[in-house]
Amino acid sequence: MDAKKLTKPMRDAIPEEHFAVPGKRKLPIHDERHTRLAWDMVDRTGGLTPEEKSAARGHILRRAKELGIDTTDWHRVKAMRFDAMALNISNDDDHPNKMPFSGVLTKVDEPSDEPPGGSNGRRILVTSEAAQAALKTLVGMAVDFTAAFDGHDPQAKVGLITSADVIGNEIVISGYIYASDFPEVAASIKALKSVLGFSFEAQRIDVEDPGADVLKIVELAFTGAAILRKDKAAYHSTSLAANAAKDIDMTPDELKALLAEALKPINDKISGLEASNATLGTANAALAAKVAADLKVVEANAATAAKVEPHAAGLESCAASMEAAGIGLHPTGGHVQTLKRMASAMRADAATGKVPHIFRDHDYPYSASADRSDDKSVADKISAAAEETKKLLAAKDDEVAKLIASAVETASKAFGDKLAAAETKIADLKAGKRADSAAPERKTLSPVVTAILARANLTTPEGDAKLSASAIDAAIKPLNLEPAKRIQMKIELERAGLTA
Repeated sequence: MDAKKLTKPMRDAIPEEHFAVPGKRKLPIHDERHTRLAWDMVDRTGGLTPEEKSAARGHILRRAKELGIDTTDWHRVKAMRFDAMALNISNDDDHPNKMPFSGVLTKVDEPSDEPPGGSNGRRILVTSEAAQAALKTLVGMAVDFTAAFDGHDPQAKVGLITSADVIGNEIVISGYIYASDFPEVAASIKALKSVLGFSFEAQRIDVEDPGADVLKIVELAFTGAAILRKDKAAYHSTSLAANAAKDIDMTPDELKALLAEALKPINDKISGLEASNATLGTANAALAAKVAADLKVVEANAATAAKVEPHAAGLESCAASMEAAGIGLHPTGGHVQTLKRMASAMRADAATGKVPHIFRDHDYPYSASADRSDDKSVADKISAAAEETKKLLAAKDDEVAKLIASAVETASKAFGDKLAAAETKIADLKAGKRADSAAPERKTLSPVVTAILARANLTTPEGDAKLSASAIDAAIKPLNLEPAKRIQMKIELERAGLTA
């Protein structure tokens, strides 16, 4: 019988033994073409139990041997994404554009709790030998993220892996996030680190037995990693412990504002020695006002989150219903995954006090994810943050008063030294602000983006001039660019500080 498309009469004429699932007459394997196709379709064929799928793989391999089919490549998996272990954040590195991280990337010699992406619905086990041999491919790979911390986006790279090692039954990695280039992303990762982990991507994957229910990985090459929520993980058993005792659950802007407010009375005393008790009263009043403002923001964010939560939960309920009905199941662009991303994005907006009005699936950079976790609800996190803010600012109030008194007493004896120290602090703060607005090493546009700007008749702004998002969209619309190129151009323009 030839390999052309089967008609119903032709299919009915095939003997039962030439089906991978004989009792249900599914997955015909009467010729070479259909045998190869059956191997690719086992995990995507509905109405089969795990036992039937396992038996079907055995039938297909035996039939392939009868037909003289080379099954060597059937032991190789093109690509796979393994989700995700623990994440630690440290503030120990003084470089303004580096926020160090470390954590467990995955387990070795232990089956995954869930099937990772690319495994056709089967769990995996990475051998310690394969992990050890592939460590060298991890160093130098980039770290990326998505808007809701729920997957991979290779075009949204925000950090670098600098070391990797196998410790016990875990692959442990470390590196850093470009904190000044992506301040909002860095702040989000720091705030949500208790619910975040890693996911790595790999290619050139060899498995010991492609028909096994648990794929045993004997060779692989790592190609990158993503930071994402641990509830999206293939492994569930690893937890996160913070490794920076001085870590404060506040955004960089809030920390800088608090530091500037605390240092202002000291700088005034050193530079003029004219401040009086009224200056201290003003500083304390300003600090109290900031405490009140921060508490209002926390309360407002909690109210917004409570308002949005029922609607986000409704989207997830709809997604679950569609998934149960077998509708919209495409792994990346399907209705089920889109509804889940919409729910995550709504919670992310609500966590920052914004009522969501639009869903932009590929905007960059993104705000913090506020998805629910197994550890704590959004309301619990906001309440904890409010209590921590109260304690921190109460302690700071007493510290500022003592620091001012000490500075005034010392300034009268060694005015010159204190003035130099104050100027150094001011210079450091200004340098920090400059680092937030521009990354010195990332001003150059790639040739691809430069060419697109030329085709769109857009000139690079001079001085403080900026390109608006609407002007960019209007200029490139006639070019009919692919989505990936549009996103790449906007990312590079933003990194270069050329967009409003």
